[in-house]
Amino acid sequence: KVRDQEEGEEEEKVTEEDCFFFEFSTEPLLPCFHVQMTLSQGFCNWFLLADVLKRLKMSARIFRARYPHFEIVTISQAEFSKQVSLSQLTPLPDEQAVCGSEGDSPLELVRCVPDLQGLLGSAVQILQEELVDTGRRSSL
Repeated sequence: KVRDQEEGEEEEKVTEEDCFFFEFSTEPLLPCFHVQMTLSQGFCNWFLLADVLKRLKMSARIFRARYPHFEIVTISQAEFSKQVSLSQLTPLPDEQAVCGSEGDSPLELVRCVPDLQGLLGSAVQILQEELVDTGRRSSL
């Protein structure tokens, strides 16, 4: 039983750092931005709500009504640009596509979660590395 408990604890220690995420889609993937919205939450991946709405061909009002469980936040254009420019993952989008004719208008972001990725037509596969007595190996 002690060995079973130790193995269970080892499995719990597996984090996202130990995993490889692959996203597959028949359509081009939407740009995803690594942004920190609150200090307590840390950095997360976010889509521009405008991109999601365009892909799903629906209004913000209908999206919010159908999918109230998706987290939508507002960030200033200046703060968004600052964080994304530091990120190195995704380049800043074209300013006119983001803010239109309004200079520092707020942007709405929707948190990138597997349910939303599925809604957008993507499938996410996770490959996890396992620890074994003889060393490390990857499982498929």
